[in-house]
Amino acid sequence: MTLYRAEVLVFAIAFAVLGLVALALVWSGDWAYALLASLNGVERLTFLLGASVLDPRPASTPIDLGTAISWHHAWATYVTGASDQPAISWGLPVFSNDEYAHMEDVRAVFHGAEVAAVLGFAVAGFRVLRARSQGYALRLVRAGSVVAAAIVVGIGVAAVAAFDQLFLLFHEVFFPQGNFLFPPDSNLIRLYPEWYWQGITAGVGVSFIALALAVAGAAHIALTRRPNTYTPAG
Repeated sequence: MTLYRAEVLVFAIAFAVLGLVALALVWSGDWAYALLASLNGVERLTFLLGASVLDPRPASTPIDLGTAISWHHAWATYVTGASDQPAISWGLPVFSNDEYAHMEDVRAVFHGAEVAAVLGFAVAGFRVLRARSQGYALRLVRAGSVVAAAIVVGIGVAAVAAFDQLFLLFHEVFFPQGNFLFPPDSNLIRLYPEWYWQGITAGVGVSFIALALAVAGAAHIALTRRPNTYTPAG
């Protein structure tokens, strides 16, 4: 591998980490939950809640979409670091202690991802500045953005072929303590069913591919409009 190709790969990985984390934060918004619910024809969810303090036995309780989005907002702002307060239920508990413990771990993983995104920004910026001093920054950005898009396309193809397996592998890697396993009657699973995770994965992936190709296209247009006499080896 030549030095230039190595630089392209480093830029691509840094750009992909930065872009995917940033878009994951964007897609954690209330609008995304509402959009995915609409696309899947979901107007309400069903939680298992106690009837009253005197009768805490769980029973199927319809939850309108607005209430579900408010629960999502509370959890999303907590795990992304926008709030220090997890989702709180007033009265009878909605989520179990194990679910709270898992979301605390999710918050820690998100914090690590945000740190990785900052490092990705620093690495990509350094590579571009270094390449700019030698006259091939636009070529680096164009090639690196295409490679980053190709990496995400590859991950996307794997996700389409084996989403459940990759989803489980992700959790086993980032939550090795195993506290992500909940029974089917978990309200956290009911709040975040499979259609949500598939939609978020697709939304973040497609958004990043579009962004990367747009950046590559902009770099290509800029290259055609200005002379650049330096061509890196490889």
